[in-house]
Amino acid sequence: MRRQAARGSGQAFTLIELLVVIGIIALLIALLMPALSAARSQAMTTRCAANLHDVGHAMQQYAIDYKGKIPRGYYYFPYYQQGYILWAEALSRYVGHPVTNADTGPGRDAPMAEEFRQIGVYQCPTFPKEEQALDYVVNSWIAGGGDDGALIQITKLRRSAELVYLTEANANRLPDTFAFHDVWDPSHLPSEADGIPQLNARVLNDDRHRGRINVLFLDGHVLTPHYRDLKPRDFDPTWDGTAGTSAGTSGTLQP
Repeated sequence: MRRQAARGSGQAFTLIELLVVIGIIALLIALLMPALSAARSQAMTTRCAANLHDVGHAMQQYAIDYKGKIPRGYYYFPYYQQGYILWAEALSRYVGHPVTNADTGPGRDAPMAEEFRQIGVYQCPTFPKEEQALDYVVNSWIAGGGDDGALIQITKLRRSAELVYLTEANANRLPDTFAFHDVWDPSHLPSEADGIPQLNARVLNDDRHRGRINVLFLDGHVLTPHYRDLKPRDFDPTWDGTAGTSAGTSGTLQP
């Protein structure tokens, strides 16, 4: 009888014991979820940075083939013939997915967008708009790139390791219009001098990376600073507080 009683008492938990176990499990889940969320967010940020790093390799290969010059400003019609070629189009063959379009007007962007969406390194895994085809914007400050307004002459720059080439686009960018995927004025930066986010920013100023932003520099390395740390001198080493200068005409059409 004693053996049976002992065996029976060892075969089941009491209600209180079950509740304690459930409470412990719930507590562990509550403690682990923020850590898991942070780890996932960090993994996505790292993946985005890796994509930019790959684009940096493509940029350097392009520069070797084109005498130290890389694309910067982009616009249509006669400007395109003058060298104002979209960076993503120019570098596409160096990332294994060549994209070309004989049209030189605004209509060229929509078919190119369909191709860009298939190029993994042009995408940030946490970009807020799934339909966005190009998740990065280019530095188009003229003073930051030598003498040619359409191209950046890397060989003329003394501080290429400190100057931005590409960084992450604001979610307000139009998915199939790339003439405004450039940065050439302080109003395009994430925040004002006092840290307040700018409404018309062309650069990321949301929390997709927990307040940080991936930046590809002209020497090919990538950093992930806080987006509020981006300043005009990161794009133009001669910046003295006066109005920005565009490498093309696109900036005059949209604030």
